[in-house]
Amino acid sequence: MIRCETHFARGLACLAVVTSLAACAKPAAPAVDVAKEAAAINAEDAALNAAMKARDAGKAVAYDADDIVNYGPGAPPITSKAADLAANKAAFADPAYAFSFTVDRTEVAASGDLAYQTGAYDSTATNPATKKAEHSTGNWVATFKKAADGTWKLAAVAATQATAPPAAKS
Repeated sequence: MIRCETHFARGLACLAVVTSLAACAKPAAPAVDVAKEAAAINAEDAALNAAMKARDAGKAVAYDADDIVNYGPGAPPITSKAADLAANKAAFADPAYAFSFTVDRTEVAASGDLAYQTGAYDSTATNPATKKAEHSTGNWVATFKKAADGTWKLAAVAATQATAPPAAKS
């Protein structure tokens, strides 16, 4: 009889330990609505395109993370929000400058703290060597991270210029 009571007491002790450990476990994080988060990022894209069209450098970098990294075709990397602001101010000083982009895909991680996008861009700028406006197109990929205040910040961008079509043969 003592033997059964001892096993029973040990069983109760184990149950108490398991129950207390379960009580200490973190509650499950609420499910992330990735469609809602993607919509929030896409709304920022619309605002960024509008800022670029309006040549508003401050609004153009409002969605940047402080430590943004931007790799543009034929340009040195931009490695901070302050450097991106300076680059945008310089670009907007060019009367021929124009820039817009489209988004092909927005994917948000199930964790809700990281996202990426892909798309295409269209740009016009004055070539410093020829002093003529040149048009270019290309593709880009961007990553976003969720800031402490719940907003999405652009963390890194890489763009590639489309290759020019082959010259017509005579």
